Amino acid sequence: AKNIEGEYSDDTSSRYSQEEGSDVPSINNSAAELADRPAKRRRVSVSSNDSEDSNTENYTPIAPLPTISRIKKKGDVSSVSNIPSAEEPVSSRDARDIGLQVTDSTFSTLNVAPWLVKSLSTLAIRRPTGIQKSCIPEILQGKDCIGGSRTGSGKTIAFAVPILQKWAEDPFGVYAVVLTPTRELALQIFEQFKAISAPQSLKPVLITGGTDMRPQAIALSQRPHVIIATPGRLADHIRTSGEDTIVGLNRVRMVVMDEADRLLTSGQGSMLPDVETCLSALPPSSERQTLLFTATVTPEVRALKSMPRPANRPPIHVTEIGTENHAPIPPTLNQTYLQV
Repeated sequence: AKNIEGEYSDDTSSRYSQEEGSDVPSINNSAAELADRPAKRRRVSVSSNDSEDSNTENYTPIAPLPTISRIKKKGDVSSVSNIPSAEEPVSSRDARDIGLQVTDSTFSTLNVAPWLVKSLSTLAIRRPTGIQKSCIPEILQGKDCIGGSRTGSGKTIAFAVPILQKWAEDPFGVYAVVLTPTRELALQIFEQFKAISAPQSLKPVLITGGTDMRPQAIALSQRPHVIIATPGRLADHIRTSGEDTIVGLNRVRMVVMDEADRLLTSGQGSMLPDVETCLSALPPSSERQTLLFTATVTPEVRALKSMPRPANRPPIHVTEIGTENHAPIPPTLNQTYLQV
């Protein structure tokens, strides 16, 4: 063990010995050189006393990064203006203050009954459209009406609201008959009458083709308040269902022709013969109120305005608001097609 220890110590000391002519410095010499080397200074700030070779002349201080404060600065009170900007909507009160004439159109201003206004509001219908503003007051005054307005403009409400309001004042028997060319339109009108008249006990009935006539005949004999029908099926009942079924039609107060341009068009496949059959079972025009609505005012529809009027009847109210002859289909109307 001693020999091994001696050999190890001799070998270790020989590694670090300095021989003559060798280029490897000894540990002692290296330590001395490190001690003589000047210590490095850590730069903490820029000073004018630094040496010229410290490259401080080209040093540019870095500006601090901007910070976003969540505390809003108080604006200058003198710069605040009471005049609204052009993008800010002007209220009706502000418009009146500056001398502008303002007309607030609501169903209440059209003399619609409060229960109907509330019912329409429940259906998210709060502002009347152009055709409604033009026709509802005139119909409530008892005038016959020809209303032309594009598809989706609210023509159904334009005649449904006056019918329901006048029916509620005197609810008896068959009060109104609505004729429309297709089953789909008849179903839509039927659903709207049911929705608007929900607070009341209105009894509407739907009379269209494609279903059994016997349940329809029973429903007609029970004196519904409003009949929504296609001309062909109602004409079939008038011809075949017997007097007991159609006797209620003799006291109808209001008649509506929806899509009147299609109902009154003559030629092959015309519905005009069935329409005439339906009108033959109703009171004469001098004893009822007639309302025609269409999206396209045709010459046949306009000709009705110049027809002779009974002496006891007021003039016909005619209005055309954005009909499809003069305006495109509204962009809010969704149109789809199915390829069969």
